[in-house]
Formats: sequence, C-alpha cells, structure tokens
Amino acid sequence: MSNVSGSPLPPVALALPEKAEDALTQCAQGESPPEVALMQLLAVSPSENAAQRALGSAIWDALEKGESSMTERLGAIHRLWEGARRMVHTALR
Repeated sequence: MSNVSGSPLPPVALALPEKAEDALTQCAQGESPPEVALMQLLAVSPSENAAQRALGSAIWDALEKGESSMTERLGAIHRLWEGARRMVHTALR
C-alpha cells in the first residue's frame, strides 16, 4: 500500500487484548483512546451483540461506581460506534 506521493506506508501494528473487557478497561483508565478501544473491542469480540453487551456492561458498572471520568471515556466509545453506524446506514441508502 502507498500514500498519495507513492511512498510505501509503514505497517501498522495494533496490539489486541485477549478479551473485550481488557480493551474497555484500558480506555476507561485512560490508557488508550476511545478510537483504539473501539477497534480492539470489535476485533476481539465474537459478534456485534457480544461487543455491545461488553460495552453496555462496562458503562453500567462505571455508572454504578460513580466513576464519571470512566463513564465519559466509555461513553465516547459508544458515540464513536453509533456515529460510524449512522454513516454506514446513510451511505447504503
């Protein structure tokens, strides 16, 4: 693969956690940005439903614990996901 000037692009290495919960925990603790956490979540989850359940559970747990900064970071993952979903649905109409 090449960029616009024709120079080869360097390979991209994305470390994948073993479990979806690990990706969510890293983001919730500020160790990774929401964009990376979303990619990791989708890559390691066996299905979209499993990823949704993991994210929903993580948000709920953070809310129950009163962890507003964690809730906000996890909510950012959800907003990114919903935005991407809307873009795809709009493009396919």
